[in-house]
Amino acid sequence: MDEIIAIRYHKIRALANQVIDRLNEETAKLGFAENELELKKPIEANYWLERDQSSSEYSLIGDWQDEQGAKLGQLLFHADGSFLVEQDVIRPHPTRQGWLVKAVKAWGDGERIDTEVQLYPMSEQQSDNAA
Repeated sequence: MDEIIAIRYHKIRALANQVIDRLNEETAKLGFAENELELKKPIEANYWLERDQSSSEYSLIGDWQDEQGAKLGQLLFHADGSFLVEQDVIRPHPTRQGWLVKAVKAWGDGERIDTEVQLYPMSEQQSDNAA
């Protein structure tokens, strides 16, 4: 990790870990068994800096990828302290038959963390394959 990126990461590390803790809480509320679903940790992302077009300041962006290089989610931390984090789940809902948990998302700033679970109805074929 580049030194400037490492410094920026160090500044948001505690918040990023809190965000992942909150996302794990959200997936646990859905009914996934403990250790059934493990979200990626902030340190596992590949980071870079990108200039924010609205503020002209640099945002720290990180992507999570699987072993084949497919994107699994993203962390975005703006210089003003606001953030958006999304991580793919893509699993059948553990308690609501016929529903797919696509992703979990968090946004906010250093003082608050809001979360959301993205659910989608599965087709009959998807439901049959999940059973």
